[in-house]
Amino acid sequence: MIKKAIAVVVGFIIIQFIVKILHSLELFKYVYNHTPGPCRIVPGQGIGYEDMETLPNGLTLITSGIVMPTASPKVHAYHKKHNRRGRIYLFDFNQPDKGIEELTIVGDQFNQSDFGPHGISLWKDNKDKVTVMVVNHDSTGDTLEKFVFMAKDKQLKHVHTYRDPSIHFVNDVAMDSENSFYFTNYAYYKSGFLHLLETIIPLAYGNLMYYDGKAYHKQYDGFITTNGLMLSRDQKYLYMAEPVTKKFYTFTRQKNGTVKRYQEFNVKTAIDNPTLDKDGNVLLGAHPIVWQILAHLDDPENPAPSQVIKLHMKDGVVTKMTEVLSDDGHMLSGSTVASLYKDAMLVGTVQHKLLYCEVRWMD
Repeated sequence: MIKKAIAVVVGFIIIQFIVKILHSLELFKYVYNHTPGPCRIVPGQGIGYEDMETLPNGLTLITSGIVMPTASPKVHAYHKKHNRRGRIYLFDFNQPDKGIEELTIVGDQFNQSDFGPHGISLWKDNKDKVTVMVVNHDSTGDTLEKFVFMAKDKQLKHVHTYRDPSIHFVNDVAMDSENSFYFTNYAYYKSGFLHLLETIIPLAYGNLMYYDGKAYHKQYDGFITTNGLMLSRDQKYLYMAEPVTKKFYTFTRQKNGTVKRYQEFNVKTAIDNPTLDKDGNVLLGAHPIVWQILAHLDDPENPAPSQVIKLHMKDGVVTKMTEVLSDDGHMLSGSTVASLYKDAMLVGTVQHKLLYCEVRWMD
């Protein structure tokens, strides 16, 4: 009798777990296509345009050629077929018809042949010097690479490589000065199968870190796939996306760089990288159907829907949410980031194309 009762309970728990997984994969969800205006694909030779950030003058730096530690054999084959190479591209919103241009990386201590750029952050000082921080997945592990952007020469001068045990499986970075920054460790396991289990169960092994220029400090842990980061324009708040739970976090910042949780907002879609518009509102690239983005990450030939979400912000709090763009994956697969400048928007993807849209209507 006791054995039967235990079997029933165990069976119920297993069924409940399976139902939960099936629900989280969004198997029966459908997306409808709409854009904020006419859109077109930007020509280019890159594989994916995973993250980007736009300077006040409209110049946008874009990472391309990401190689995740969890990449499947199909992804590696796709990269080989298309001659993947890690690049940082430049796009000028003031001259959109020029498309993208690869920035030359200079510096004897940097190995560009082993470059897998992911998240990116820009810091502009009061003398207009632009420092660039890039998350790098290379063959030796994860690093954070610092460059100086030389716009006239269209070059990135490599300055420093950050290595530390706390830089484990990094997704994104957000600079709060030339020499200090926040970063997210996305997960713990780098094996494809173990990483999948960590995501599906899920296991809360992600964390948020801060480097103050001298030492690394853990701010929070216990997250499930900590992802994109962005500081508010006044630097009072730090924003973070968590795609598996579909949550958007706001943290308040202290003078020493430490952060405290302020708001936790359910966006109800798998959000990726945040950027800011001119008014300080947040734009997010997102994945509206989970099972399709998982299939796309396993095999880039499988299309996945794209989505751009706008979060209206006031004093670090989300006051309203609108959908800016939605596509079923045939025009654009696996959107990860969107950047808005004046009346135009650029949308990047994890391993597909780059989309430029004229913005004629947006709430």
